[in-house]
Amino acid sequence: MHQQRGTAMKSSSLPVLARFFVLLVLAMALLRPSAAAAQAFADLPKEQQGVLQPFSGEWQTFSPEKQARLRKGAERWLGMNQEEKAAAKKRFKQWQNLKPEERQGIRERFDQYQKLSPTQKQRLRSARERFRQLPPEKRQELRQRWRSLDPEQRAAMRERFRRATPDRRERFLDRWENATPEQRQRMLERRQQ
Repeated sequence: MHQQRGTAMKSSSLPVLARFFVLLVLAMALLRPSAAAAQAFADLPKEQQGVLQPFSGEWQTFSPEKQARLRKGAERWLGMNQEEKAAAKKRFKQWQNLKPEERQGIRERFDQYQKLSPTQKQRLRSARERFRQLPPEKRQELRQRWRSLDPEQRAAMRERFRRATPDRRERFLDRWENATPEQRQRMLERRQQ
């Protein structure tokens, strides 16, 4: 009988212990600071406060995600040397000088880029690097040729290029770079047919 009482006591205390541990785990989870939890501006490290000072007045109104992005940006800034900071300031100033519709176009292109596969992203990075390796006068010439096209020609060229295989794109670019304006016009007309 004594043994039965011990067994009965163990089985009745088990649900109580289980509930206690569940409550304990929940309490710990609620008390643990989350990576996405909002943080008071005064609780930021002093270095970050210095960088983020322009946002101090509205900091508490930002979502935890926006606060996290800004803190990450502040960390990147703090890790830059003077040359990198000067280049970043220049890019930011250029961004501020853009018209709202230009900024929106850039955001849309960035969103499109984010949707590309890793292979497509690598191809674009490679093409951009090849372009950067060209002499400045060649880059300027290519930019000028692009600007000389009317919007319909540009749209047709983009669409054709988008649908082409990588090999065809490469061959087309080679021909395009060496073509006269009249030859480029004929190339575009053939592509639109």
